[in-house]
Amino acid sequence: MKELNEILKDLGRQNNVLKKVLMIKDLKNIIKNVFEKYGLTSVEVVNVDLKTSTLFLYVNDNYIKQEIVFKKKRILIDINNKLEYDKIKDIKFSGGVS
Repeated sequence: MKELNEILKDLGRQNNVLKKVLMIKDLKNIIKNVFEKYGLTSVEVVNVDLKTSTLFLYVNDNYIKQEIVFKKKRILIDINNKLEYDKIKDIKFSGGVS
């Protein structure tokens, strides 16, 4: 018998709303692990745009934001290697520092 998590993932492939919810849930854990690898903290997942494959992050420190911009390619590769659903193509910032 399938576990509930597996059933939700199967449904997520057909339903974009459920897919987005599951993707954000997975991304929160992935982001935490990936950014710890680079020594970056205080980063939160705000949203994911499935149409443009864009990840929106909340960062409240200018230094961390600048480091994310500089290491964007490597960070995207690390995120996409761990992500089960669609791949992330871009990172943008929502709120926090300008």
